[in-house]
Amino acid sequence: MPAVWQWRTFTLTKILLYELKRLLLNKFFLTLTVISGLYGYIILTGDIIIGVAYTAPFSPWSYGMYLARVLPLLLITALFFITFLYSGQEKSVKQLTFATPVNLFRYCLVKCLAIAAGFLIISLFVILISFVFYARIFRFFSFGAFIMPILITLIPGFLFIFGIGLLAGSVHSNILYVLMIAILLLGFFPLPHFFDIYGNNLFAAFPLTLPAGADGEPAFSLPVSFIAGKLFFSLAGIVTACLGIKRYKNI
Repeated sequence: MPAVWQWRTFTLTKILLYELKRLLLNKFFLTLTVISGLYGYIILTGDIIIGVAYTAPFSPWSYGMYLARVLPLLLITALFFITFLYSGQEKSVKQLTFATPVNLFRYCLVKCLAIAAGFLIISLFVILISFVFYARIFRFFSFGAFIMPILITLIPGFLFIFGIGLLAGSVHSNILYVLMIAILLLGFFPLPHFFDIYGNNLFAAFPLTLPAGADGEPAFSLPVSFIAGKLFFSLAGIVTACLGIKRYKNI
């Protein structure tokens, strides 16, 4: 049994490394990374440099708006990764892989882990650009204040779109491209806090309703409806991802 377990672990590790290489060295990923970086820089030097809702450019509110504005491009990259799972080449490789004694569920999880890693890498890239921007322009280095906006903005959005993408792709791969368009259009609609998946509306308007603190800035305090919405998107993403993985094994 130990030898079998080691062989399976080695095989899954090789699959993970192969998937990461295939994703990260793809010209479309490199193009989207560059576009996301340039777009992030444009946002930083445009709207964010003057602050959001009368807050400082380096306040958690302004940084949350930066992430909310760049998030659609990051999610489109994640959907682009998912299209690999349902390509003709992938179906051929999957048939060969399934002929080996590899656990199908673990195989699917490794594929999903590679997609999550790709999303993490491009997200860290746009975050790094912002850190360099704040350090050079404002001599600001207290990046710990940005942890909450990063977590509350990126994770629920990724989980939801990742789950919806897996499930939609298992129905028909072309639906993924429709979702990419929908992701872009969604940012133009003012949504209630519960449904504000990006956070554009919240970061732009909610600070105006809060009292200013001793430093002249409203405390970074999120409404319950917004947090509840993020939990809903996260759970919905996990559930749909499980359904998508189940269908992926059978197609």
